[in-house]
Amino acid sequence: MTTLKLDQFLPYHLVVSADLMSHALAKVYAQHHITISEWRVLAHLALHNSLTPSALRRLTNMEKARVSRALILMASKALIERMTDPIDKRVSHITLTATGRALYHLIEPDVLQWNQAFEQAIGTETYQHLLLGLKKLEHWGQEQKG
Repeated sequence: MTTLKLDQFLPYHLVVSADLMSHALAKVYAQHHITISEWRVLAHLALHNSLTPSALRRLTNMEKARVSRALILMASKALIERMTDPIDKRVSHITLTATGRALYHLIEPDVLQWNQAFEQAIGTETYQHLLLGLKKLEHWGQEQKG
């Protein structure tokens, strides 16, 4: 029987690396007084214009309570608006306010610069291989999730 060796166990390295990357990047948008969760929601709303909380949960891969807390914080900062669906009153659609969109556009260049610095640090070829591998892993994970 073989024994588990964490230094050779990919899921361990993925979790550690994701946590380190997330907290390193968080320094960029923490200067604008938003949390990791708020940034994830802000970025998706900037890309998709309007999303439901359930769509945000799926896209951000965050738990319901975490998305809900982020939306409450963002609403208190006037970064988002909630609109009740005219057909299904149980559903709300979330959009960025002008303030939220301006904040995203303020942070975006810094995030892109951070990403470029990361790419330079590990090399473009490694970066591209890593990105492709992670996309494949995400696809596989979604299939496993069902």
